[in-house]
Amino acid sequence: MTGALRVLATLVVFLACFPVLAETVLHRGNRSEPAALDPHKINTRYELNIVEDLFEGLTAFDAAANPVPGVAASWDVSEDGRIYTFYLRENLMWSDGEPITSDDVVFSFRRFMNPETAALYAQLFYLVQNGREVNTGALPMEDLAVTAPDEATVVFELTGPAPYFPEMLANGFAGIVPRHAVERFDDDWSAPGQMVSNGAYTLEAWSPQDRIALLRNERFHDAENVQIDRIYYYPTDDTVSGVARFRAGDLDMQLEFAPEQAKPLRALLGDEVHLIPSLTTFYLTVNTTLPHLSDPRVRRALSMAIDRKIITERVRGVGEPPALSFVPPQIANYEPAIATFASMSMEARRKEAKRLLAEAGYGPDNPLEVSYVFSGSNENRRLAVVIAAMWKLVGVETALLNREGKIHFSSLRAGDFEIGYVGWGADYNDASTFLYVLQSESVNVNYARYNNPAYDTLSKEAVLLADLETRADMMRRAEAMMLHDQPIIPIFFSVTKQLVKDYVKGWVDNAPGSHLSRYLRIEK
Repeated sequence: MTGALRVLATLVVFLACFPVLAETVLHRGNRSEPAALDPHKINTRYELNIVEDLFEGLTAFDAAANPVPGVAASWDVSEDGRIYTFYLRENLMWSDGEPITSDDVVFSFRRFMNPETAALYAQLFYLVQNGREVNTGALPMEDLAVTAPDEATVVFELTGPAPYFPEMLANGFAGIVPRHAVERFDDDWSAPGQMVSNGAYTLEAWSPQDRIALLRNERFHDAENVQIDRIYYYPTDDTVSGVARFRAGDLDMQLEFAPEQAKPLRALLGDEVHLIPSLTTFYLTVNTTLPHLSDPRVRRALSMAIDRKIITERVRGVGEPPALSFVPPQIANYEPAIATFASMSMEARRKEAKRLLAEAGYGPDNPLEVSYVFSGSNENRRLAVVIAAMWKLVGVETALLNREGKIHFSSLRAGDFEIGYVGWGADYNDASTFLYVLQSESVNVNYARYNNPAYDTLSKEAVLLADLETRADMMRRAEAMMLHDQPIIPIFFSVTKQLVKDYVKGWVDNAPGSHLSRYLRIEK
């Protein structure tokens, strides 16, 4: 053997002693195809899942969904709770190597509140001084009370105390966006190949209706603790197929499965099934601008005719409480108002529903006809069929329409529906995150187009109060007013249903349903 061959043979033996580290990949079934990955234009939990992997705000969620430092290393709050001062981490970089500064933060919030952006969550930030005026175009973006005294400091001036503000900022919709990329590519800045991000991952590829690939961001400030190299998100509108893929090992996680699968899956998969009580309400939104649905008597009749106990116990069957309020009962510092018919028997409710419909001009010779739209899964179709049957008992004829996820929400925002099935989850643990949805100014999420000045006044003024008891009382009066008008029909409070392989570690059950991939690891 020549000297060169001996060296080569020695090198081969040497390398064989050190195995090549395989790339760690996580496959997540994520319910539906996202409509956007721009933090300022998202609307759903399945969009938030991806966006919170890609982007980080001033604060972030830890594994248990508690707010922790994000882009900001720390913050101070003034004695009156109205001024928040955030101090950015040192040496922060975007995924393309550009520095992250306070200018990016100020730019992000100005863009978020710019009426041209049409951010779906903009109304939440009306608690920032001049937020409403900027978002409605009455004042220029520069008047938004978000300022940068220097490159590493950002100051927010609020209209009133908001102890939940750090939690609100941790949501994906409050992610910081790169000014240099947005100004270069405009609305296309978040496309593959052009997106610049600051979270634990970057966008590698997006194949519509197939999968979205994320790659570990080496420039993320906590990259050394991120243990998964690549993530694939798959749209799994067909939850039955999603469960089958999970059981076959094609998916490591699956967001949602049909309620009727809970018991058999528990028996088959044990602790890989996660049923988590959440701060989410599923409800029907009623288009109040339509003549036949503009009468509160009609909407109350539709609500009274629904037997929520049958739905939660026999149709759903996963321990979800019936909802006779919009705000979930476990929300902090608040006892929800409930519908006035809560104590009535179903027989009495149906009788009253028929009376209200007759009073509004509907009956056997002139039945109320409505269309009910929903998206995606078999479980949603099953629920729609059951509700239509319950309405049939009081003389209402229902046409059922199924739409693909992003088309469904786009249609709701455009007012192209009569009655639509949706869910709303808390963005922070406070009743205001629910009540703002029905404010007349919340046009992007107030699908019902509910417009009640008294409700607006109560729900807005309550948020500014420091006294928790007075604040809760005002919000309760607002919720009671809204439930009497019934622009929405609450059905049940959600239990999140997730499948997670036992080798996926770092998962922590939590009510908000936030599970950032940066905290997960795979141990096979």
